[in-house]
Amino acid sequence: MAFLLLSNGNGASFIGVTGSPGDMGRTCTACHVGADLVTTYDLSLNVTTNIPQGGYVKGTTYQITITPTASSGATEFGFQITAENALASKVGVFTSTDANTWTDFLGKYLTHTFVGHEHITNWTFNWTAPATDVGDVTFYIAGVTGVENVSGGTTTIGTEMKLATYHVGGVLGINEAQLLNFSMFPNPSDGQVTLQLPSDANQAKVRIFDYLGKTLLQKSINQSNNTLDISNLTAGIYFVRIQTDSKVGTKKLIVR
Repeated sequence: MAFLLLSNGNGASFIGVTGSPGDMGRTCTACHVGADLVTTYDLSLNVTTNIPQGGYVKGTTYQITITPTASSGATEFGFQITAENALASKVGVFTSTDANTWTDFLGKYLTHTFVGHEHITNWTFNWTAPATDVGDVTFYIAGVTGVENVSGGTTTIGTEMKLATYHVGGVLGINEAQLLNFSMFPNPSDGQVTLQLPSDANQAKVRIFDYLGKTLLQKSINQSNNTLDISNLTAGIYFVRIQTDSKVGTKKLIVR
């Protein structure tokens, strides 16, 4: 496999290739170039985690799982992940939990190992949130897939690359860590969305942002004024975050 740039003996890369701003957009194409790049496997990277979408608790360790999927024929997968704030600074610490991943640069990157690329179904590892408030955090992931070189070498034949991001809100305070349970309808929506607050929440602030954490709409709502005009949003997936004085909640919004 040629998913690696510089090896530490365990198959992990020491060069950031996640496509993040801090990596200056550098990706796996730094290694896989020209005819080696194809788009025949329909690769996707699915991220699941117990990090609250609305934000993280300082110093808390969370679990992240990345599941690659591709069409038949792809036999090997690789990836690298990093976490950055809005200033493109690396934040938090990744920790490997098995032989399928390896950490680089004092835990600022986590990459697959040689063991963890053949016929892999997913990678699971930990990320510990920073001990101080660093603002919103975006996880940047670069993944590749292909088939093993039949000659037994280290080159992957016909590699496809995919980039993915996963965004979480800023740090949660002691009171904010309580989850706000609200309703949102219709969802999917194509013009307006109504947010129904719980009976004990008279006023709240709402923010709609995309996968990169960019705020697209922000306003205050209450029990009677709770319908948002989202007709200016293009079709896609967004996140709605509502915050009261003591609670916060985030839900996914699909715009058609």
